[in-house]
Amino acid sequence: MRQPPEDRALYYRQLRRTLSAVLLPELTSAQAIDAVGLLDRILAEFIVEEEAGAELSAEYGAELEALLRPGLETDGVTPARFDELRAEAASVVVRPGTDIDVGRRAAAIEHRFLERMEELRRAVLDDDGSDDAPRTSDHGCSVTEEQLTDYLRARLTHSPDVVVERLSVVPGGRSKETILVSLRGTTELPAEVIVRKDRPVGLLATRAVDEFAVIAAVHGFGGVPVPRPFFAEPEGHSLGEGTLLVMERVPGHKAGEFFPDLAAPAQHRLELGRQLAAGLARLHALPLDHLGRTHLDVDGATVTTDSTVAMVEAILERIDGLTGPPNVTAHVAGQWLLAHVSFVVPPSRLCLLQGDFGFHNMLIDGGRVTALVDWEAASIGPPARELAAAWNVATYLMDWPSFVAAYVEAGGRVEDTDPRAITFYRVVMALGGFMTAKMGGHLFRTGSKRDLLTAHSGLDSSFRCARNLARAYADATALGA
Repeated sequence: MRQPPEDRALYYRQLRRTLSAVLLPELTSAQAIDAVGLLDRILAEFIVEEEAGAELSAEYGAELEALLRPGLETDGVTPARFDELRAEAASVVVRPGTDIDVGRRAAAIEHRFLERMEELRRAVLDDDGSDDAPRTSDHGCSVTEEQLTDYLRARLTHSPDVVVERLSVVPGGRSKETILVSLRGTTELPAEVIVRKDRPVGLLATRAVDEFAVIAAVHGFGGVPVPRPFFAEPEGHSLGEGTLLVMERVPGHKAGEFFPDLAAPAQHRLELGRQLAAGLARLHALPLDHLGRTHLDVDGATVTTDSTVAMVEAILERIDGLTGPPNVTAHVAGQWLLAHVSFVVPPSRLCLLQGDFGFHNMLIDGGRVTALVDWEAASIGPPARELAAAWNVATYLMDWPSFVAAYVEAGGRVEDTDPRAITFYRVVMALGGFMTAKMGGHLFRTGSKRDLLTAHSGLDSSFRCARNLARAYADATALGA
């Protein structure tokens, strides 16, 4: 028998306390610790839904009802009715001839609702400090010390006595397996290296061997904090399917998470912000002819009205094909993008982009950025797109004008910092992020992929991506264009 909401919230809170106080201190595996964090955030969403769902639905549902049916009397909006109204608003705003003001007002209501949800969720997550648990390395790998030892002895011609003493998986990577390896008996490699291996099923259709070529080009150019790459292997090696690369282990630790509100540097913010701005300026200065040995289509890269429209329409079509809660802002933001393609066409220029810029893909050591990692999404595109990707990180560390000033001072071009182009790409990336998170929820809901990470994507990540989309769209409309 289904328990009443207030009882379910109590059970969820007890589950959080048990995870934090009883289970977490006993865990040593980084994957297990990471899983507890995912569970904690899912439970936080359930708690807010049970404790405040009716009140929030009544408040913001009444506003949507008044917008969609002016003058209609209502006795109150239930959570189920609120979902119906959000779905109705999402369908109304895409109809030809709909007053754009209706869409903007509906998106504004959704924005305030998501921000209020954020406050309540943060209060739950901050309740007992369970997200502050230390993280350690995991010892579960797809290969053993013996297998990697045999591989390296065959690969390193001058190191017949090399031995892998220890290996551990670095948590976080979803498309590649990242392994920290400790060695002895060789001078061809340092005592600690990183091995990146393709996963049998990854979230991105990329290969480690391609990532190696990009890192090699960036490392050779200099001025961008990246690990030194040693070598890569195509398919057919002795360590399983896919490709792999071997690179140096860089000192430092992961700076934070994709969403800075989950984890981000607490100290040295200005120093880190300036270094990141300088690193991006240097990266964007890399001549494209340095990328001739990479898999990137340097000559064919372009940004046109047709290609930009096709990109936006493809994202919207994919969102429409996924199950899950309705979202008004996705369609309104898509319409705004289609109406403002001129903000990014023609681009100021094209350059190499890291492709997945964020705290989750950088290492820091005190006040120093030691490496930008995970280059599997690297591409050729306009600098404004990467600056848009850096916006969440930059504005956590310093104000945006100061970040732009540091970027220009370090050699970045002023024309690449056009606020209209950056805002356009902020909306594009937020819309794409929302699509990806919604895909996770769809896969979990339909049974295509059932695991904790996918469940988390459909709940916590979907919420945060929807919130980021609402914020980016609000900033876009504030441009007054």
